Amino acid sequence: MRKYALMLAITIMCLIMGFGVASAADTFKIGGLVPITGTQAVMAEDLSTGLKLAEEEVNAAGGVLGMPVQVIIEDTETRPAPGMDAARKLIDVDKVKVLTGGFSSGVSLPIAKLCQSKGILFVVGPPTSPLFADVGDFVFMMDVLDKFKGKEIVDFAVGDSGKKKFGLMFMNNAFGMALREETINNLKAQGAEVTTDVVYELNKVDYKAELQRLFAKKPEVIIGTWYAKEGMVTAKQAYEMGFLEVNKVPWYCPEMVSSYATAVKEIPDALEGVKGLTPLPPGLLYTEKFKKKMGRDPITAYAAMNYDAVIMIAMAANFANSTDPAKIRDALWKIDDFYRGQSTGGDKRFVGGGVQGFGKYERTIIKGGKIVPY
Repeated sequence: MRKYALMLAITIMCLIMGFGVASAADTFKIGGLVPITGTQAVMAEDLSTGLKLAEEEVNAAGGVLGMPVQVIIEDTETRPAPGMDAARKLIDVDKVKVLTGGFSSGVSLPIAKLCQSKGILFVVGPPTSPLFADVGDFVFMMDVLDKFKGKEIVDFAVGDSGKKKFGLMFMNNAFGMALREETINNLKAQGAEVTTDVVYELNKVDYKAELQRLFAKKPEVIIGTWYAKEGMVTAKQAYEMGFLEVNKVPWYCPEMVSSYATAVKEIPDALEGVKGLTPLPPGLLYTEKFKKKMGRDPITAYAAMNYDAVIMIAMAANFANSTDPAKIRDALWKIDDFYRGQSTGGDKRFVGGGVQGFGKYERTIIKGGKIVPY
């Protein structure tokens, strides 16, 4: 066992450091897509830090085939059109052959299709839409699909509340619609009734009309998800309208951190008792590196997915002894079996369609102004 552990450690170091030799002037570039502005800007610093921590670690170990890694970060603005502009800039101007990050499914899905058409490898960060699985073989995911979360949130909400009449509120984009569909299917499978089904648009400053529709037919339980900006507005207005009395009508959210990252800081009392799902906390290695660099704890576990993506890309390139995106793609299927990452429990093995098959989420509750295990 000790001999095997030593051999495995040597193998992993070789994969990170690489076997090739390159000119000191060469650089292996990776494009990093981050919502620096827009509805998820509150996550930007963490998401960028995840990318840069991995860059630093890979370079400290020798880089890729003797070359330093450079992660070039561009702003998606949390919107599809600017996201595409950012991706095109990275591909056409910076000449990257590998992208990662993205955060929102609605932003990242068209980018994934662009990458597939150009033979660019896209290791998608937190997005979870099942539609990614059908894009093609140049697309991989670092988070589990909405199919997983749709079942998990329904099991949680039905079992915990003991109720059968549900009101739903989901955003009108690829992520929201996929998660909504999975939620509805799983509610029906458990014999529950969807009394109200509200689909809302992003980037609005008023959701009172949507909240009125949500409660129009007196649901016994609410399931919904938001981005941080919309989550702040909705939570504030729901509280003011008397709709956030969770002892009477409990609220469950399949994406607690991304939905309430802003609201839990600014109006924590209003959210007291809201329950939902959160990815498992990042591994200790990542958390310690993050705190040393930033002087604080991470606000989101999703950033560790960006960290894992860059490490896995580097390992795959070194395993393939090539920076060709097709060869890195093929090598990802080989190195994922023994890489133990820092996100969603550490098991980063891919299954059909290049998606994650083994990620874990935990049940949480907002208590005392913090999202804590339930």
